[in-house]
Amino acid sequence: RSALAASAVVAGALAPATAAAAAVDGLASGVPGIDGAAAIAAALIAGVAIARSADTTDGSSRRSSRSIPTSIPGATPNLRTTGAFDDTRGRNYLIAPPPLFPLVPAFKRRTFRYEIDPGRVWFFEQKQGIGLGLNVSVNVRMTVIKLRSGGLWVHAPIAPTDECVALLKELDAPVEHIVLPTTLFEHKIFVGPFQRKFPDATCYVAPDQWSWPVNLPPTFFGIFKDGTLGVDVPPWADEFEYELLTPPALGVASYVAFSECAFFHRDTETLLVTDAVVYVSDNVPDAIPDADLLESGDDESFTIGALKLLNLFDIREKAKSRMRTSADMDVDERLSLGWKRNALQALYFGPSNLLDPDESWARITNRMIVAPVVSTLVYENVPVEVQRWARRVGRWKFKRVVPCHFDAPIKAGPREWNAAFGFLPTSRPDVEPDGSPDNIPGGKSKNKNKNKNSRVGYYPDEDMVLLRGVGDFLLRTGVIFTDETRPKVSGITGAGRPGGRK
Repeated sequence: RSALAASAVVAGALAPATAAAAAVDGLASGVPGIDGAAAIAAALIAGVAIARSADTTDGSSRRSSRSIPTSIPGATPNLRTTGAFDDTRGRNYLIAPPPLFPLVPAFKRRTFRYEIDPGRVWFFEQKQGIGLGLNVSVNVRMTVIKLRSGGLWVHAPIAPTDECVALLKELDAPVEHIVLPTTLFEHKIFVGPFQRKFPDATCYVAPDQWSWPVNLPPTFFGIFKDGTLGVDVPPWADEFEYELLTPPALGVASYVAFSECAFFHRDTETLLVTDAVVYVSDNVPDAIPDADLLESGDDESFTIGALKLLNLFDIREKAKSRMRTSADMDVDERLSLGWKRNALQALYFGPSNLLDPDESWARITNRMIVAPVVSTLVYENVPVEVQRWARRVGRWKFKRVVPCHFDAPIKAGPREWNAAFGFLPTSRPDVEPDGSPDNIPGGKSKNKNKNKNSRVGYYPDEDMVLLRGVGDFLLRTGVIFTDETRPKVSGITGAGRPGGRK
């Protein structure tokens, strides 16, 4: 999701030092200008799930209308400045107890509501990141669907601020059901507080919920479930089909699960997922305030300055050769540059050229893809289970896809969905898909017939250097499990269970 949580994706709460150490071992030889101690700082700057709280800016400033794209190929996003909000309602929200990785904004969250299908489907979006001070964040989306009963079905709740609750109540329908579709912390942290705002609603959760370093039950986080997906039949089963991704333990501990549930809403022919895919475009979410974008678009920002200090990706030479800097740009150009830098860091940790990201941007935008961070740290480590799940989901006859981050709804059906997962079992063009010795990270291949498959070029290799280096280190050190290192006795009860198809 996003530099929203490499560590959260891998283990939910790995210490920042893990990624720092990864740079020392895995990146010093692979990234120009990095060696020794500089690599530690490089990982802290570009290789950890990062974001910065902008509590002094709640998103009320807006871009001028001339900078809003008129159309986005392949998606029908909610264009900036079109979301409904309520300035008269409170936006304060404090997460307690604080997590190992503090989610930001820390104290205020502005909410934007979008009506997707009149009187039937709505999106609610807030800003979300994991705060270490480097100003990278994305939108997080809660989807609300009106059922045939007239009640509301809520997918992946966001922070229930006074504003959020008021915007939801304006729909003039009772919240009947709440669904937690994943085991990832940044999505489940709001479910308990959301339940308390709507105590009459049922709550169904993805299996194998966990916490780390102490594995506490969901009730500790205020989540009181009525049932578990794949085990109990939910009361809304006549309107939705669902499929569970429940691979074996991913890493850190035998109970650490990366579970996700995909839902197909029959009446609207909509596929809902959490982090499985994204669609990134020039459209900037309302939830990301102008102040954040202008800071990211400034060549004198802390992040760019630190990268120059470390000379990551030969950034000093690139800076010298630039014909035009941010100081020469107007406000709209800096806002656009800031969004590109923000989103690329969220996807890659550190792309190859953060100063001038246009080439990297063009190669990953305006198409539905698996986010690089999710692919590298999760899917490519359990490819068989992901492929099977993706194929089951691809049998549904959906016409649009709604993920929890970036643009939505995405105009896509089974063909586009299956293509998004076509890179599996690996996105690395120098790695064999059959588990041969060429699969060893950093190994040299002697097979001249490789790379003749659809995964070649799925991601720009130069932008993947840092992320793959972190992933390789986590594998070598056992933080991420392989088939050989995975505990024989799993703490995951639902591992390999397809679940949910009706």
